[in-house]
Amino acid sequence: FKNMAHKYKRSFGKAERDQRKALFDEAHRIMRDVANIEEFVIDDVINKAQVITATLVGADHYTIKKLTYRTVVMDEAGQALEPASWIAILKAQRLILAGDHLQLPPTIKSQQSGLTTTLLEKTVALHPEAVTLLDEQYRMNTAIMGFSSLKFYQNKLTAHPLVANRLWQVDDKPFTFIDTAGAGYEEQAEGTSTTNPEEAAFIVKHIVAMAYADVSIAVIAPYKGQVNLLKDLLAGTTVEVNTVDGFQGQERDVIYISLTRSNSEGTIGFLSDYRRMNVAMTRAKLKLVLVGDSATLAQTPFYAELIAYAESLGGYESVWEY
Repeated sequence: FKNMAHKYKRSFGKAERDQRKALFDEAHRIMRDVANIEEFVIDDVINKAQVITATLVGADHYTIKKLTYRTVVMDEAGQALEPASWIAILKAQRLILAGDHLQLPPTIKSQQSGLTTTLLEKTVALHPEAVTLLDEQYRMNTAIMGFSSLKFYQNKLTAHPLVANRLWQVDDKPFTFIDTAGAGYEEQAEGTSTTNPEEAAFIVKHIVAMAYADVSIAVIAPYKGQVNLLKDLLAGTTVEVNTVDGFQGQERDVIYISLTRSNSEGTIGFLSDYRRMNVAMTRAKLKLVLVGDSATLAQTPFYAELIAYAESLGGYESVWEY
């Protein structure tokens, strides 16, 4: 009707004007009817639903804006900004925060904004009696799980029997640290990022030498520059490469972590955010291989303990062995 009403004509008489107006009126009436029917259908679906899903901001969408809920479950609460969280919380009689405050936090552009501490972190600190730890995991071999369990979860994590002893192959070392100290694999500044070309080349060489079959493989690096370098070297393969943030919530059979930093000052940059390392190390199901310079990394107690953990499992190796 609107198309008919808009049909171009240079001049027309009263009858045509009346017809044009009638067409517009009919078009508007139909649009109102469609809007009313749409609203009725949406309300009917929502009123019959037992569970409604939405983003935090989406919880204020006009279709559900006035609803309240007996229980609101906030998933990935460790990454939720507090102001956005309250949009959903104010609609709840009961709140369940599900997430891990010891993994990736939300992305904050201004540290002065006061939003670096999430509502989940505050709850854990102020009301520990309300916290329940899900202590059994179904992803990792026990050796891969062990260091994160020790450093982040009071050594309370356990591996389900179906995954506890799974290996890539018989007698494999599921947790390995390959030390590049003394090999001259120096980091390089790449704009605002950091790369380590020799370390990247070694990882590719190691993946090829291992001749993995029927397993999913990924390489994680803390710097976008190193990720881009590895992507170029692994182009045409099925190996996925990404930053730690890009792998949150994912898993692969075999994970390589390119730690990248190698300098005499012991500067480790992004690696000082141990929550990111917790995420990176817990993506692997069957085998975890960390590649880095112990001379740089071990100047930080966390990484000294990480290397010692690999040694305790017989998983410490030197790049000179290859």
